[in-house]
Amino acid sequence: MLRIKTTYSINDFCNSSIYSSRINIIILLFLLLSAVEAISAEFSFNEFNIPTPASYPVSIASSTDGSGHIWFVQQNGNKIVRFKPEDNSFDEHQIPYTGNPAGMSISKDGTVWIANSTGNSLIRFRPANKEFKSFRLPTPGVNPYDLVSGDNGVVWFIERNGNKIGKLFPETGALKKYLIPTPASQPSAIAIDQKGVLWVTEADGNNIARFDPEKKEFEEFQIPTPFANPSDILVDNSGKVWFSEMNTGRIGMFDPSSKAFNEVIIPTLSPVIVSIAADKQGKLWFTENKGNKIGVFDPSSAVVKEYEIPTSRSFPIGIAVDERGTAWFTESDRDANRIGRLEIAPPSKKVDAEQTGKGSGSEQDGALFSIKVIILSAIPLMIVAVVMLIVRRGKRK
Repeated sequence: MLRIKTTYSINDFCNSSIYSSRINIIILLFLLLSAVEAISAEFSFNEFNIPTPASYPVSIASSTDGSGHIWFVQQNGNKIVRFKPEDNSFDEHQIPYTGNPAGMSISKDGTVWIANSTGNSLIRFRPANKEFKSFRLPTPGVNPYDLVSGDNGVVWFIERNGNKIGKLFPETGALKKYLIPTPASQPSAIAIDQKGVLWVTEADGNNIARFDPEKKEFEEFQIPTPFANPSDILVDNSGKVWFSEMNTGRIGMFDPSSKAFNEVIIPTLSPVIVSIAADKQGKLWFTENKGNKIGVFDPSSAVVKEYEIPTSRSFPIGIAVDERGTAWFTESDRDANRIGRLEIAPPSKKVDAEQTGKGSGSEQDGALFSIKVIILSAIPLMIVAVVMLIVRRGKRK
C-alpha cells in the first residue's frame, strides 16, 4: 500500500477545530491507522522457529541452484539445515563428525562446504545424495574458521589459530598452506574476487590482507581505525572490498585500485556488526548483533537504513541475500533460535520522496520503524482521549 500524504501536523491535531466534532476525531484515528498500515507495507519481517532447541544458528547462505532454498549451520546442534520458503519447512542433517561448524560456502554445483572449527577439518555435503565427507587438517588445533569455493573446484580456507590461508583440492584431498605475514593475526573471514585473488580480514592484526594465488604473494593493508576488529568480508561487482568492524560500529571499504580506505558509520551506537552480504544492486546488508537490527547501506546514495528485528535480544549473526533480493539471517540467542526474513518493498510500489514530502535521507537511522512504533504507541492514548471527550460532551448535554 502506498503511503498516504497528509498536510496535518501535530499542532493541527491539537487545534480545537480538529476536535469540533466526533467525525473529525474518527478521521484522525483513521489517518493514524492508515499511516501505520502504509509504513508496515514498506518492509516486513518473518521469523521461523528452528526445530532443534537452542541450536545456535550461525552462518547462512542462499542456494545457487535457483531453488530459492536457504542453508545454515547450527553450532550447538552440529547440523547443516536447509529451509524451504515454499512451505516453510526445515530439513536438518546431523553432521557425522564431532566439532562446531563455523563458516559455510556453497559452490556453483550446489555442494555445501563447512569449516569445522573445533573439529579441525573441512566438511563437504552433497545435498543430492546427502553424502558427507570430512577432510581433516594435519596440524592439530589450527581452527579452520571460514572458507570459500573457487571456480576451479578448489576450496580456500583460513586457519584462525594457524595464521594461514589454506588450499584444498577436493578430488585428491591434497593441501597447500600459506603463512600470513603478520604473526598471530587471527584471520576471521575470506573472500575471492573476480580475478581469483583472495582477501582476508585479520582481527588482531587490524589488517586487510590480499593474497595472489598465481604469485603466491601477500600484501597487507592496515585499517585506519585502530582496534577495529574486522570480521566478515566480501568483494562487490566493481572489485571493491567491504568488511565489518565489530568494535567500531562501522563498515569498512577498501578500493584496491587506489589503495584507499573509507568507512561507513552506522547510526546505532555499539551495534557489533558481525556479518555482511551484498545484493545484485550493490547494496550492503549487515547484522547488528547487539543492536538487534538488520541494516542496509546503499553506496550510490550513501544512506543507511536500519530495521529492528521483532524478537528482542535475538543476537543476529549470519546474513545472506537471495536472488530476489530478500535478506535472510540467523538469530543465535537460545530463546530466539530462529532464522529471519526481511523483505523490502521495491521502489515501484512506493511513493517517491517528492510526493511524500520527504527528502532522500529522511529514512536514515531506521526512521520507518521508529515512526511506526511512535504511531502505534500513540494510538491507545488517542483512543482514551476520544472516549474522554465523548463522555465529557455527553455529560454536558
